[in-house]
Amino acid sequence: MGADLPGRDAAAQGPAQDGRKRSSQKKNEWFFVNPYLIVGIVGASFCFAWFFSILLTPDFVHVGLDGNSPSLPHVAFALALLVAYLAIWCFSNALQRHRGVLLGVAMVCGLAGTVPGGGASFELALSLARAACAGVGIASLMTLWAEFLCVMLNGQVRVAVASLLVLAFLWYAGVLMVDARFVPYVMLAFAVLSIGVYVFLRLNFSLMDAMPLIDAKESDGRLQITWKPSLLTVMGSVAQGFALYGLLLPEVRTPVLSFALEGLCLVVVVLLLVDSLKSLVLKESFIRRLFLPVLAACILTLLFLPAQLRGWPCLLAFAFALLPYASAIFATCEHVVRCRLSAVRTFAGARLYAVVGLLLGLGAGWLAFTSRAFGDVTLQVSVVVIVMFFILVSTTLSTKSFYPGENEPVSSVVRIGPAGEILRGEAVHEEEAKNYFQQKCAAVSEHYGLTTRQTEVLHLLAKGRNAAYIQKQLVISQHTAKAHIYSIYKKTETHSQQDLMDLVEAWRLDEGGRP
Repeated sequence: MGADLPGRDAAAQGPAQDGRKRSSQKKNEWFFVNPYLIVGIVGASFCFAWFFSILLTPDFVHVGLDGNSPSLPHVAFALALLVAYLAIWCFSNALQRHRGVLLGVAMVCGLAGTVPGGGASFELALSLARAACAGVGIASLMTLWAEFLCVMLNGQVRVAVASLLVLAFLWYAGVLMVDARFVPYVMLAFAVLSIGVYVFLRLNFSLMDAMPLIDAKESDGRLQITWKPSLLTVMGSVAQGFALYGLLLPEVRTPVLSFALEGLCLVVVVLLLVDSLKSLVLKESFIRRLFLPVLAACILTLLFLPAQLRGWPCLLAFAFALLPYASAIFATCEHVVRCRLSAVRTFAGARLYAVVGLLLGLGAGWLAFTSRAFGDVTLQVSVVVIVMFFILVSTTLSTKSFYPGENEPVSSVVRIGPAGEILRGEAVHEEEAKNYFQQKCAAVSEHYGLTTRQTEVLHLLAKGRNAAYIQKQLVISQHTAKAHIYSIYKKTETHSQQDLMDLVEAWRLDEGGRP
């Protein structure tokens, strides 16, 4: 496995994008499964474990707050997420060119978020400051990992996200098994591990030197996410925040409830992973039709339970809210891949809506469980208003998917005319789009003098397939597949699969060559 492989240094054969030279020591070794991609998924899972540990741990900042304000650190955490994602969205162009800034912020804030101690008079202020640092660090690091997943695993991004969510909840189980005094240090370990893995990949995985630089205006011009899916993201996060507030209440929080929450959340994300690998039944449109009524039913049960049992419907609501939470990330990442958007900008923008919903949900939880705005019937009034709002939203939105590509029988990009001309702005059936793609690959192959077998490999590479898939599909050896990939990169003067995909996509049949 450690022997030199064809294509091992393919990315080092020429200058990288933007005039940068790749180090000859870096490697792009493709075994049956690319080990760097597996390492990346694990590294991203530590970041999500950090996020969920903060959300689901009441005293995650080393301070016990009074019962009247159990969620103040969580509010500070969510506000910091909001500010950080807004800053990343606004300055996405600069941050794409200086990703080290985001990484540095994640490092500093990851450490600052677990600084212990401080006098009693500063306890609350320090806890809120640490929560805010954690929010900024997580937003920065999660954006970097989202970009990695979209670029490196574009064809399997849904499976990758589902896998890392499963791992994240497995790691979170460690938080439940240690003494409360050591919980912040477990979270620090998550942050350090996730940052360390990202740094390792930056140093050793040469494809990370060629991460795409997509202008914000260009990305926004291709963006197809409208206000409707954004509203649904907000609604799912409102339910998550409301349930979270109920789970943070001292009178309902017990070790049994904590372990039950971990187990149920793990079941949900495993279900998402199995569905991603097998049937793809749990699509965005299906989840949207299902989750608001189910969440409304969970929340309604709060009207009939004593205070000490209210944590259980909140547990069910939070676990079920993971479906729209994960669905929104799936759809955002797949939209980034499908429309070649800026992953940094698009992910940060989509998460803004989720954080707004989380803050609204925490506010609704405070109104229902802690305030006395409507006297003795405050909880009842709040629950009825929330449920009616959920039902209203779910009935006014159509059943059609709001994300591009999920249920589209046609594409609107391009169509080939009877004389071979390109007709734009008209509906394109899937078969026509497929033929157009094949014509582009054939034109590239002819221009660069690829062999018949190399042309077959080119078709698969341009679709985002990896070496293992190509080996199996063409019934060739692993060595032969890698040799063909290396030859294609050399002949086309590309340095990565992403470069090759860009070349095929930009090839102009109507003008007889590349742009």
